Amino acid sequence: MGIEDRAGTGRALAARMMPAVKGQEQIRRVQTWLLGFLLALAVMYTLFVAQDILLPIFLAILLALLLRPAVRGLNRLRLPDPVGAALVIVLVLGIAGSGVRVLAEPAVAWVERAPQVMETLQDRMHGLQRALAPARQATERLQRMTRSEGAQREVVMRGPSLAEAVMAQAQVVVGQSLVVLALTYFILAFGKNTLTCVLSSLPRRDDRTHLSDIVVTVQTNITQYLVTITIINSALALVTAGVMTLLGVPSPILWGALAGLFNFVPYLGPAVTTAMLFVVGVVSFDNWTQSLLPALCFIAITSIEGNFLTPMIVGRRLTLNPIFVFATVLFWGWLWGIAGALLAVPILAVFRIVCEATPVLRPIGALVGGVPLPTSLAK
Repeated sequence: MGIEDRAGTGRALAARMMPAVKGQEQIRRVQTWLLGFLLALAVMYTLFVAQDILLPIFLAILLALLLRPAVRGLNRLRLPDPVGAALVIVLVLGIAGSGVRVLAEPAVAWVERAPQVMETLQDRMHGLQRALAPARQATERLQRMTRSEGAQREVVMRGPSLAEAVMAQAQVVVGQSLVVLALTYFILAFGKNTLTCVLSSLPRRDDRTHLSDIVVTVQTNITQYLVTITIINSALALVTAGVMTLLGVPSPILWGALAGLFNFVPYLGPAVTTAMLFVVGVVSFDNWTQSLLPALCFIAITSIEGNFLTPMIVGRRLTLNPIFVFATVLFWGWLWGIAGALLAVPILAVFRIVCEATPVLRPIGALVGGVPLPTSLAK
């Protein structure tokens, strides 16, 4: 057999084997996607089951990044990290205690007025109720028919009272808050030494440099983001309280504080504040124009803040794709509740920074950031 005959035979054999090779590649690709999906489900299940352990750790890291500049400033006064962390934690507790004392009385007053508020709201919405009266009557007739046909005895299970539920939840919140404060202190006091030990344990110098760059970038950017957002939300709280005072809304400081606090949760927080101010306006004023002004004014304030001030101040470095922000808030809110929604944006920002620091993941970082990938990095 000549050389040409052997080459022809080899090409024919390769052509016959090509479909099998492509089929094996497709099977491997499907297996890879399936393993990735199962891994994602396992991670989600772990995050949900370990919520009581992981949530305080995440909150402590977030709070430590926010308070780190204060500890660093005390370092310039030659105070060691343990002493500076203790002073900062005591200062935070003092500020939080003062805020609780100021806001507790109006908050309790509004909670006690809840039945009256609901009754007043129903009276003001009487026109809407009249429009929905035929549907409600049809529903009631259907329920009466169902009860008469079934003639089954209903058993009412009484749960704990509102006061008992509130006290139980308060005990849980206080316990978790103490754990978060303790973890925050240890991170502020000994986090730097722990990071140094981790870096020194890596055998390769390039790995140490790369990990150090990622940690420094994450810490610098997230700390700057948290401090900036805290200042912006504090200003939002002051402006909201001032506007509510000018409009004659009762307890303006309470609504301003809640507006600033809820604004840490993108989209959902301002929506909740708007709904609250709508209810407060409806039950506080008889005129519909005055009733709608608190909510409309807050919509104008938060629109200016969200569309102009925050993007201009925070800058492009931590700009995030609004689609991913909204989806992340929904996901972490579903997984961990209010605390998860609060952590959603910092977690997404850290994910973007890590992706940008890893060459293989840079396209994902550009997608999460909502900015085109630079040509020099796209190669």
